[in-house]
Amino acid sequence: MAEGIKPIRRVVTGEDKDGRSCVIYDGPAPSVSANQFKKGTGMTDIWLWDKNPVPISGTKDDGDVPFHFEPPDSGGRLRVVESSQKPVDYDPATDKYITAEHPPKVTEGGTHERGNQNVFTTRIHKSETLDYGIVLTGERILLTDDGGMRTLYPGDVVIQVGSWHAWRDLVGSQMAFVMLAGQFEE
Repeated sequence: MAEGIKPIRRVVTGEDKDGRSCVIYDGPAPSVSANQFKKGTGMTDIWLWDKNPVPISGTKDDGDVPFHFEPPDSGGRLRVVESSQKPVDYDPATDKYITAEHPPKVTEGGTHERGNQNVFTTRIHKSETLDYGIVLTGERILLTDDGGMRTLYPGDVVIQVGSWHAWRDLVGSQMAFVMLAGQFEE
């Protein structure tokens, strides 16, 4: 398990060889990707599917997959993002992760991004996905191009429809995302 990231317990049901329901996995989600520059933050993939309708048989662990930010082209993923609070002694002069905003570019993984990040604010980005984000703990601030800042609290849901945004964490949070493959309309 990645250091400092809270393990997410998954209880996955299925059927045994006699067709009876049973629990086939019960334990920490195995696919954890720690943030490279901020200890205690990262993403835990809970489940992934590569097409819709989703095949619902078998015992394969579709949550034990290599990390990739975007979901499969015709599928989706369930992920929990854990973020830590803004450092109390934050000094922008010593933040080696600050990036200036720049013209849009597409990353190797397919995410569109424009920079403008620091140690407690993500880069401005968008993905070719429909995302349902649900705050589980803490609070997280959604930033939009029009200057909007919306603070989300436990139980709040954001529906991200492939638009530019960034996230700011002042107190830390855990947020679940269902990411569904989408397609930008020209």
